[in-house]
Amino acid sequence: MPFSGASGTANTIATPHAVENEPRLIQIHRRMATKGVPGGTLVYPRVPALKPASVVDPCQSADDISTSVTPARFGMVEYVARVPVCMADQDIFQHPNDITDFNITLAEVQNWYGFYARMDVLTGNPSLGGLPDLVAPSRTLNLGGGLLTFACLEEAHDLVTANQGKPTVIMSNARSLRSYRNLCWNAGIKPPEVQWRWYCPATRMWHDDWISAFRGVPWVINQEMNPGLLPADRRIYFMVLGDDDGKGPTRGLTRMVPAGMEYNPFILRMTNGVPDFANQTVNMTKDIWLTMPAGLALGSQGALSMLTNFEHVGECAGGPPPA
Repeated sequence: MPFSGASGTANTIATPHAVENEPRLIQIHRRMATKGVPGGTLVYPRVPALKPASVVDPCQSADDISTSVTPARFGMVEYVARVPVCMADQDIFQHPNDITDFNITLAEVQNWYGFYARMDVLTGNPSLGGLPDLVAPSRTLNLGGGLLTFACLEEAHDLVTANQGKPTVIMSNARSLRSYRNLCWNAGIKPPEVQWRWYCPATRMWHDDWISAFRGVPWVINQEMNPGLLPADRRIYFMVLGDDDGKGPTRGLTRMVPAGMEYNPFILRMTNGVPDFANQTVNMTKDIWLTMPAGLALGSQGALSMLTNFEHVGECAGGPPPA
């Protein structure tokens, strides 16, 4: 008879790092511009639409075309991921994954998910809120539950006037992007695409490929946005990302972080032995606290427009098998 029990001769080894079983699409992450801000608050001295200069005859008086400044203030909120870890687990199960490092890595991802989810939240606070708080009412195109059309996309695009009317990115959830692509297919048009950098796990290298686009602007997915089950909750953003601190109309949307945290936005704290005051004992756990202070800041309101409250185009009749 053949040799048996071979499985008992080898170790069972876990792979390094946690494997996220349902990762979310956050394609906007690679394009999001960052600005370090000392002091916690960024102020943009905004002025309204400027009056053009006039032509006058020699020695004639000229009209006063002075303007007024309105400060737009932007602050930061604190994102936090807290994970208690049993000290015995930390002591015993060290290889190949250190349990503390394992959970710190997960906490980083959870902080990012929190940030990109808040981008699509209306808080009522334009200083600390999401994009619905930052966008000007005059740059919001509400379709009133009507069907998404090319004409409406064109109009929303043209509501961006910063950067010479050229948004640098369009953002929505995956279903809204699919509506745009269905709109193209229904019109007999192959959905337009532009070049984009993608990562290949097999080669472990970045390479050029393609991503959906409208009028030459990359259309990226943020799957942490509202799923948009109702038309009123569906939003497509047209944005100029980045602020070059220049004199021209190039003051767009940035992610604010405290100065010095532009490349490492996280702060790690750990507490050993968490008291259980009710039972007057100390639990043998280590509490991992990973925080990320961040906010959104918009220079010119001409750098952001929003298309909202629309009906999707095309529905797939298929789906997963019944449970």
